[in-house]
Amino acid sequence: MVNPKPSKPRKDYPLYAHSSGQWAKKINQRVYYFGPWANPQAALDKYLDEKDNILAGRPRAGKPTPTTTTVSDVLEAFYEDKEGAFETGDINERTLGEYKGICRIIGDTLGDDTPIDSVAFNELSRLRRKLGRGKSGKAVSPVTHKRLLTFARMIFSFANDEQGANVRYKKALKTPAARTIRKARNEVGERLFTAEQVRQLITATDPELKAMVLLGINAGFGPKDCYTLPIKAVDLDGGWISYERPKTGAPRRCPLWPESLAALKTVIGDRKSGLVFSKYDNRQVWNRHIVGRAFKTLVEGFGFYQDKITTFYSLRRSFETIASAGDVSQPVIDLIMGHPPRTGDMAAVYRQKVYDEQLRKCVEHVRGWVLGTVVLS
Repeated sequence: MVNPKPSKPRKDYPLYAHSSGQWAKKINQRVYYFGPWANPQAALDKYLDEKDNILAGRPRAGKPTPTTTTVSDVLEAFYEDKEGAFETGDINERTLGEYKGICRIIGDTLGDDTPIDSVAFNELSRLRRKLGRGKSGKAVSPVTHKRLLTFARMIFSFANDEQGANVRYKKALKTPAARTIRKARNEVGERLFTAEQVRQLITATDPELKAMVLLGINAGFGPKDCYTLPIKAVDLDGGWISYERPKTGAPRRCPLWPESLAALKTVIGDRKSGLVFSKYDNRQVWNRHIVGRAFKTLVEGFGFYQDKITTFYSLRRSFETIASAGDVSQPVIDLIMGHPPRTGDMAAVYRQKVYDEQLRKCVEHVRGWVLGTVVLS
């Protein structure tokens, strides 16, 4: 897709800048082109001269302009739709970026100017293979491959449903079999910390990283849960965190261990607003990459780093695993983790409350495991 595109010359300008370098308009499910970006007035004049004939199904005046919907047309329309979803808060910035990346790969692989209805099975199969390789050319994991293929299928479903296309994509872009995903997970092994490893991790010298580690094992926080945590969501007097999980929008409530509360008080200080975590080592604003790198360095320092296993997210996995071995129900764990109810879970519809006593019981069980007073085998 061609970038950057020019802005409309005025708000009520009826045409949009198409990646082909022309001003265009979608009419009756087809894209029509009216002239180059460099001359928006001439394009407008041409549109005004021809729009009535186009709407009526009559031949356009002058030389006909191709109206075939291309791969680029579909990608632009899809991405524009997702930009709208981002603006309304339905998807986050990371997901929008992933959609943009998939659009770029599809355009590069199939060709931006390829008519969408001419995309054949062998081309889609080539796209599937392309999505199975990372930037370095190495095969991605089956889970990642499934995610990318799901995004690609969404785009071609959009083309069929919203652009009037007829792309037979389902077989060519089939996702990896469930057994393939299970096999890959089994080969990686358990992504779980031991209690001794957690005891070492919570001795981190950086106060912000230490507080994040504690939130990971006390409340099942992931990196984004940490660096987007607002101060207003933390009750330092009562020792609770209550706020919607950014990834799911599901409500979340968790009692804090004394260790977690003390670490958060150190980080927050006398601040009353803003984010709990400001900068790593007083230099870089936290994001998932910085959290990941800082945590990796911490784990490597203790000598038990394992690729894809001892990641920050494995603190969250450890919390769920240990909590589920305690005498509490899954809805209690889900409220702490920020997991939304499963589709069709009628019990969740009727359940009006999870009691604080059960939440405390859950996190104290996990704390006991960390401290060594609860032993699981």
